[in-house]
Amino acid sequence: MPKRAVAGVLWFASVWFGYEIVWSLTGIPRLAGPIIAFAIAAFVTVDPRALFWPRSTNATPTRAFETGLVARH
Repeated sequence: MPKRAVAGVLWFASVWFGYEIVWSLTGIPRLAGPIIAFAIAAFVTVDPRALFWPRSTNATPTRAFETGLVARH
């Protein structure tokens, strides 16, 4: 399973569990918990602003850099 999917599941579970604790202490509407948890998990998984997952670049290091044939500055 890719890291993003695992992170999404963990965020969903942790937010929903946290909301259940808040619900049991305050009495706020219980139905909102899974909705909020899904929204946060989807945001973390999709990550439209690259806050959690780095953007991949097309530039990959060549073998010359890996072998030390080209000096890095």
